[in-house]
Amino acid sequence: MEKTVQELKTIIRDLIIEVGELKERITRLEKDVIDPVLEQESIPEGEGDIFDLDLQAESYENLGRIYAGGYHVCPVAFGRHRNEECLFCLSFMEKE
Repeated sequence: MEKTVQELKTIIRDLIIEVGELKERITRLEKDVIDPVLEQESIPEGEGDIFDLDLQAESYENLGRIYAGGYHVCPVAFGRHRNEECLFCLSFMEKE
Protein backbone atom coordinates (compact mmCIF):
# COMPACT_ATOMS: atom_id res chain seq x y z
CA MET A 1 0.00 0.00 0.00
CA GLU A 2 2.81 2.41 0.92
CA LYS A 3 4.55 1.74 -2.39
CA THR A 4 1.36 2.51 -4.31
CA VAL A 5 0.96 5.85 -2.54
CA GLN A 6 4.57 6.74 -3.32
CA GLU A 7 4.05 5.76 -6.98
CA LEU A 8 0.96 7.97 -7.13
CA LYS A 9 2.90 10.89 -5.64
CA THR A 10 5.59 10.43 -8.29
CA ILE A 11 2.99 10.34 -11.07
CA ILE A 12 1.29 13.48 -9.73
CA ARG A 13 4.64 15.28 -9.50
CA ASP A 14 5.45 14.32 -13.10
CA LEU A 15 2.02 15.51 -14.24
CA ILE A 16 2.46 18.85 -12.50
CA ILE A 17 5.80 19.33 -14.24
CA GLU A 18 4.24 18.41 -17.59
CA VAL A 19 1.38 20.86 -17.05
CA GLY A 20 3.91 23.60 -16.34
CA GLU A 21 5.78 22.78 -19.55
CA LEU A 22 2.52 22.81 -21.53
CA LYS A 23 1.60 26.21 -20.09
CA GLU A 24 4.98 27.56 -21.19
CA ARG A 25 4.46 26.13 -24.68
CA ILE A 26 1.00 27.69 -24.89
CA THR A 27 2.45 31.05 -23.94
CA ARG A 28 5.08 30.73 -26.68
CA LEU A 29 2.44 29.65 -29.22
CA GLU A 30 0.21 32.60 -28.32
CA LYS A 31 3.15 34.95 -28.74
CA ASP A 32 4.00 33.37 -32.11
CA VAL A 33 0.39 33.84 -33.26
CA ILE A 34 0.15 37.47 -32.17
CA ASP A 35 3.59 38.58 -33.47
CA PRO A 36 2.95 37.73 -37.16
CA VAL A 37 -0.28 39.72 -37.08
CA LEU A 38 1.52 42.77 -35.74
CA GLU A 39 4.29 42.38 -38.32
CA GLN A 40 1.79 42.15 -41.18
CA GLU A 41 0.04 45.31 -40.07
CA SER A 42 3.30 47.25 -40.16
CA ILE A 43 4.21 46.36 -43.79
CA PRO A 44 4.59 49.62 -45.74
CA GLU A 45 2.31 50.23 -48.68
CA GLY A 46 3.70 49.48 -52.10
CA GLU A 47 5.34 46.20 -51.03
CA GLY A 48 3.58 43.03 -52.17
CA ASP A 49 -0.14 42.72 -52.72
CA ILE A 50 -1.58 45.10 -50.12
CA PHE A 51 -5.13 43.82 -50.49
CA ASP A 52 -4.15 40.24 -49.63
CA LEU A 53 -1.95 41.32 -46.74
CA ASP A 54 -4.64 43.56 -45.29
CA LEU A 55 -7.23 40.82 -45.61
CA GLN A 56 -4.95 38.25 -44.02
CA ALA A 57 -3.97 40.58 -41.17
CA GLU A 58 -7.61 41.42 -40.56
CA SER A 59 -8.50 37.71 -40.51
CA TYR A 60 -5.81 36.96 -37.94
CA GLU A 61 -6.90 39.92 -35.90
CA ASN A 62 -10.52 38.74 -35.94
CA LEU A 63 -9.54 35.19 -34.97
CA GLY A 64 -7.40 36.60 -32.19
CA ARG A 65 -10.29 38.70 -30.89
CA ILE A 66 -12.67 35.75 -30.96
CA TYR A 67 -10.14 33.56 -29.15
CA ALA A 68 -9.34 36.28 -26.61
CA GLY A 69 -13.08 36.66 -26.03
CA GLY A 70 -13.17 33.09 -24.72
CA TYR A 71 -14.38 31.20 -27.79
CA HIS A 72 -12.86 28.44 -29.89
CA VAL A 73 -11.55 29.27 -33.37
CA CYS A 74 -10.48 25.74 -34.28
CA PRO A 75 -12.62 23.83 -36.80
CA VAL A 76 -13.41 21.16 -34.20
CA ALA A 77 -15.25 23.47 -31.81
CA PHE A 78 -15.57 26.81 -33.62
CA GLY A 79 -17.73 29.30 -31.72
CA ARG A 80 -18.09 27.24 -28.56
CA HIS A 81 -17.21 28.87 -25.26
CA ARG A 82 -13.87 27.73 -23.85
CA ASN A 83 -12.82 27.71 -20.20
CA GLU A 84 -9.10 27.25 -20.74
CA GLU A 85 -6.46 27.48 -23.45
CA CYS A 86 -7.04 25.26 -26.49
CA LEU A 87 -4.03 23.79 -28.25
CA PHE A 88 -6.18 23.06 -31.32
CA CYS A 89 -7.09 26.75 -31.64
CA LEU A 90 -3.50 27.85 -31.14
CA SER A 91 -2.27 25.29 -33.65
CA PHE A 92 -4.95 26.36 -36.16
CA MET A 93 -4.01 30.02 -35.88
CA GLU A 94 -0.32 29.12 -36.20
CA LYS A 95 -0.92 27.23 -39.49
CA GLU A 96 -2.72 30.12 -41.12
